[in-house]
This record gives sequence, structure tokens and C-alpha cells, in this order.
Amino acid sequence: MVTVTLSDADLMRLQMIETDRDTEEALKFIRERILPEVRAQQGKTMISHLDGGKGSML
Repeated sequence: MVTVTLSDADLMRLQMIETDRDTEEALKFIRERILPEVRAQQGKTMISHLDGGKGSML
């Protein structure tokens, strides 16, 4: 699970995207704001079997 906290500016930007139905700006927002958070949180929870974790190799 990933949790992304949005600032007031983020919420305002999302509202503008929705109002304008701006698909390009929506994708830009996801790439700039959401994906970096998701990647950062995933990186913290992923433990490699090479680092002593008990992951499986498929």
C-alpha cells in the first residue's frame, strides 16, 4: 500500500485539472507528483534477497 499526502496546492491543481478536463496536465501531475512518491515508498519497502532479506527469486 502507498499513501500520498497532497498539499493544498496539489488539491487546487487537481481541481483545476478536473474543471478544465485537461488530460495533458493530469498526466503531468501524475508523473511529477504521484509517481515519485509511489516509487520512493516502494523503494523503502522492497528488500532484496541479496541484502539478507528472505525474498524469492522467480
